Amino acid sequence: MGTVPVFASAAEAMAMVRAGLDYLAAADATAMAAQEQARCLRGLEQAGSVLTAARASVLGGFTAGQGYAAGADYGPRAWLIHQTGVTRGAAVGYTAWVRRAEAHPRVAEALAAGEISESVARTLCLWTGRLPQDRREGAGKILADAAICGLGLADLAGLFAEIYERTRAQEPDRDRQEGFEDRALWLVSTLGGAGVLHGDLTPQCAAAVQAVLDALAAPAGSEDPRPQEQRYHHALLEAMRRL
Repeated sequence: MGTVPVFASAAEAMAMVRAGLDYLAAADATAMAAQEQARCLRGLEQAGSVLTAARASVLGGFTAGQGYAAGADYGPRAWLIHQTGVTRGAAVGYTAWVRRAEAHPRVAEALAAGEISESVARTLCLWTGRLPQDRREGAGKILADAAICGLGLADLAGLFAEIYERTRAQEPDRDRQEGFEDRALWLVSTLGGAGVLHGDLTPQCAAAVQAVLDALAAPAGSEDPRPQEQRYHHALLEAMRRL
């Protein structure tokens, strides 16, 4: 991360931000070389990450000081809707990042540095939010550091599944009944609504799943190009649709 520029005020910094964005919005992107277009897209994604972190920081302070009351609004969401012209969904998303930044400091730090995208940061927060309170910060650091090092989302999902399983083993549910420790199933949502399925199945359950997948995964003719793992995925989707 480069040296943070020094401005005389927040207003001056905002003016520079707007000037840079105005330039890019007015530029003829078709006249840029592909390399320059790619550089801009990567830079804009990093800027989007920093923007999310900056908004969460300012909105957090604004909320703590009840700045919204000066506009006769009853909360930060209403103020955002009335004073900035965003939709209710956007206002909910902005205030949610205030809470995430407080609950997941390492992820927020990586976001503010532009080291991970907003969408990946949000996913990491959603995942670690499922862990016990005292385990979230450590898990967030592990996942954020792995993301910064270049680990893809599918691998991050696998890493989280391992963290979740270890946490679950160390802190078993108090009301778990005897005889059910050998079975579990996790579905971890990833970017864009995709998911990673992981489970420990009993022999009876495994046999039933195998039978259903085999029955619905037959090749669609002799020229079906799909490998078995893709046919199994389609078979699982078909089974869920039928149910």
